[in-house]
Amino acid sequence: MEARALKTLPRPIWRSPLETCLHWSADLSKLSAAGWLAPIWLILFLIDGATGRYVSLNGLYLLPLCATAWCLGTAPALVSGGIAIGATLWLNGFGDGLSAEASAIALPVAAWNAGMRIFSVIFIVMLLSAFRRVFDREKADARVDSLTKLNNRRAFEIECRRLAMSCARDGRVMLCGLIDVDSFKSINDQYGHNAGDAVLIVLADALANAVRTYDATARLGGDEFAFCLAVRNNEVATQKTLDIHSQISAALAAGRWPASCSLGASTGDGVEDTFSRADGLLYAAKTAGKNKWRFSSLSVNATHQISP
Repeated sequence: MEARALKTLPRPIWRSPLETCLHWSADLSKLSAAGWLAPIWLILFLIDGATGRYVSLNGLYLLPLCATAWCLGTAPALVSGGIAIGATLWLNGFGDGLSAEASAIALPVAAWNAGMRIFSVIFIVMLLSAFRRVFDREKADARVDSLTKLNNRRAFEIECRRLAMSCARDGRVMLCGLIDVDSFKSINDQYGHNAGDAVLIVLADALANAVRTYDATARLGGDEFAFCLAVRNNEVATQKTLDIHSQISAALAAGRWPASCSLGASTGDGVEDTFSRADGLLYAAKTAGKNKWRFSSLSVNATHQISP
């Protein structure tokens, strides 16, 4: 991996105010969303009651209804919508919401109008809920490598910067590493691309198992993988590098198509500089032969070789 790949994030995508609001609200916890939705519903009910049945506010109910479906899900939105229907019928009668004769209509028309409100609420809630599920899937897919289910390059860059800020705040050391499969092209040529994909999946699973769930891991492309961890000190970083390489090597050797990997890792403060050193160490490990790892830091230099 070229270190310059982590120097700049892609330019932010321009979003309309509505898109910005959707992305912002999608990241809210349900508790936070409920905290600001509840007073909106209450204020709307109070305003509707104060304005009387000659002033229709039915359209305004769409705002908290859609927000509830988007942030809290189908069931809370249906409950909120049912309460809103009951409240508007009680406050404004069974008319169409626009007629001044809302209180003097035939029973069949009243039932029809109430049914239309129920249908509208159910339709809107189901539509928004389905849209949110699609949104969440697309958002997840945009961050994940489809083959290995690790982060892709863009998501990894974001996670690395998050970890760098966390390390600076907590006084920990950032450990960055790069991994690739030894002679990966020969595996594809000899056994086929399905075998190559299987090897990548084994490596990805082993890497994910070798780190904590909140550490950053990624497939950067081809047979290139990366990790970024927060550790206590350089000694822990050295041991962690050995552990990661050992676990991945053991998993690859035990696979249906035995393979090995090279690893370069370094500690540091800045994401770009640390990965630049790790990139050079990966090259040194591959130059020295197969199934090796190299580690360095500003104060510690360590090398180690594991025999195939």
